[in-house]
Amino acid sequence: MNRALYCLRAFMIVSFLLFPLSAHSLLITNPDEIKVEGLVSFGEDGAAWLKWQNHEILVTSGYMIGKDLRVVAVRHDSVVLYRTASRQYHVLLPDTRLAAKDRTELIWTLPMPIWKLTRMVGMAYRKDYVCHHSTIAQNEVRRHVHNMESMMELVVAPHHRFYPRNGLVFVAPVHVDGTGWKHLMNRIQSYRSRTMAEYFPALENRGSLISNGKSIDHALQTIAFSTGVRITWDKPVALPLWCALRDRPWHEIIEAIVIFNGLDVVVTREGLEIR
Repeated sequence: MNRALYCLRAFMIVSFLLFPLSAHSLLITNPDEIKVEGLVSFGEDGAAWLKWQNHEILVTSGYMIGKDLRVVAVRHDSVVLYRTASRQYHVLLPDTRLAAKDRTELIWTLPMPIWKLTRMVGMAYRKDYVCHHSTIAQNEVRRHVHNMESMMELVVAPHHRFYPRNGLVFVAPVHVDGTGWKHLMNRIQSYRSRTMAEYFPALENRGSLISNGKSIDHALQTIAFSTGVRITWDKPVALPLWCALRDRPWHEIIEAIVIFNGLDVVVTREGLEIR
């Protein structure tokens, strides 16, 4: 097997591990079976976590579930779907009462992990996110708010903190490995990821990475196969990766998932070395 074919197959395998089965391939006969687990609404637009059988689907207005089931609105009290074939609307109502409607923004959820809450908020506001690997707590939020910052304050309270930077929301516990969470932010603020691209120009190309808890090692393999840049990690550890990073230079993605998780990147002649 030639090297190109081997890399392509390996990349497809790793990508499958990082990116769950697309909701576009689902065949849902009865849309009324879909459950609403959480939503962020601005009135008609926003984002919502839906669940059908064993599939969890994060949607926003315009999202297609299957080939003919479109999300047309994420409202304060429901998610509205439209099936083209039958010309029929389906209104998905949460199982519990929501806050009364008003002109402010709303977040409503069942108990769910903070990384999952953050991803939904990020989708609604069109922001990326990355959570520190120790972000394993759960939360439940039901409140009207005025902006994303006040919404995220509720999502991470009381034992986590968030920091927005360059369209990316960083989330971590207040205390990480015996230090404050600001130590992680200082690492991000002082790190210059473009140095990697100066040595390896392929890392200037843009890519996307979404991970719902798969190992960081899998993500690094994906980046290595995508860019052709050798990435080694002599003593890998099983750290879960929670992130959604879209259309960003690869060196920025590496910075977000590696440096923020307390690891280091060393540039060598052969490639990148994770320590």
